[in-house]
Amino acid sequence: MKNLPFYSLLLIMTFLYSEAQAQVKIGYMNPSVVLAQLEEVAFVDQQVEQLVQTRDQELMAKANELQADFVAYEEARSMLTEEARAAREENLLARDQELQEERENYLNEITQKRAQLLQPIIEKMDRIMSEVAQERGLDLVLNEATSYGDAIIFFSADNLNITEEVLNRMQAGSSTTEN
Repeated sequence: MKNLPFYSLLLIMTFLYSEAQAQVKIGYMNPSVVLAQLEEVAFVDQQVEQLVQTRDQELMAKANELQADFVAYEEARSMLTEEARAAREENLLARDQELQEERENYLNEITQKRAQLLQPIIEKMDRIMSEVAQERGLDLVLNEATSYGDAIIFFSADNLNITEEVLNRMQAGSSTTEN
């Protein structure tokens, strides 16, 4: 008898929780599918590829120069004094370290440039996704998969997937909003 108020409260809370859950409308989409089919993203990828090619050529030239200097050092090594050998080795190691740092900075630059170029497209996709969600009366829109491609949603009704609708609106809007 002492636990009757507790169980009554628990029953009421369970009822309210299940009632609240029944009212939430959920949809989902796959942003990767949308982005993969947009011409704007293909254009961004072309710009990034051009940057990659330019930076690759610069890095390759520096790497080839360093390799040639290392070969020259190896050929002349036996004729160098101990101090001269140590100085050349130190120089070669420092240049190699600089090249590694430049390569790392280059990779970060590429990543940042792509993110910067994609930002307006992603903002547009988010805006359209919100519009579709509001029109359908959705309270929550989930991502269908992780950024690694692992499924988050394993099964759902097809009418909850808003990916195609967002894609169609993005493609329809891209021809009118291109710079």
